[in-house]
Amino acid sequence: MQMATAAAGPIDQGVKAVSRYRDGYRLARTISGLGHISKVVGLLAGICVIVFGVMASATLMRPNPAMIGVASEQTQNNIYLISVIVFGAFVALSGWIVGVVIEGFGQHLEATLDTAVHSSPFLSSLQRAQLLRIE
Repeated sequence: MQMATAAAGPIDQGVKAVSRYRDGYRLARTISGLGHISKVVGLLAGICVIVFGVMASATLMRPNPAMIGVASEQTQNNIYLISVIVFGAFVALSGWIVGVVIEGFGQHLEATLDTAVHSSPFLSSLQRAQLLRIE
């Protein structure tokens, strides 16, 4: 903590508070952005799993000879395709849920900062409006 000297003059608490709150808002927006990115990446990863799984079904899916008596080759291929689609949907849903949680944390932080800015005794009405972007 800095002490005010006669040459420097008094330290304006409002300026320090504005700087701290701006940093907090920047962090909150960054966290929300990471959540949004996570949702998009999760959906893209799920789509890639499905697309590459379906494309690979013709080359990688070899019927199990031991299962021919139980399920035909077409049935085995259909089971493989369904499992690829279900796994791709699981990947997409998992990425989406993680993104929602991260984005929710960022929004919660921003709401907490809004409350702190609104009730801060160190800020003028103009500073509050600037921080809350009400100007």
